[in-house]
Amino acid sequence: MRVTRLHSWQLTVPQALEWQNRLSPQVSQRNHISPPRFIAGVDIAAGKRRETATGAVVVLSYPELRIVETKLVRGSLGFPYIPGLLSFRESPLTLAACESLSIIPDLILVDGQGMAHPR
Repeated sequence: MRVTRLHSWQLTVPQALEWQNRLSPQVSQRNHISPPRFIAGVDIAAGKRRETATGAVVVLSYPELRIVETKLVRGSLGFPYIPGLLSFRESPLTLAACESLSIIPDLILVDGQGMAHPR
């Protein structure tokens, strides 16, 4: 799966806030999704010291909900834990897991605040 990179993940906190403000007007609230064939879910699990983590993606067929592919990527967390900026901490590993997929999902579910996010 090819992932378009909008920026480097090596950002300062002010740069991360700037990116959120720059991207937020692009969020679509329209329901324009075609029925999916493959749905992916992504998340990370951090170690006890929270310096390293494992990013995971699981792809299911739809509507059968049969697992068709899973990928794990382990690595370091390069951004501090700051509420409201967790995507900058977690996305590099989850995107790396997605990039290793052979199946391109039609829909990706992400644990996040969505429209409730402050930015």
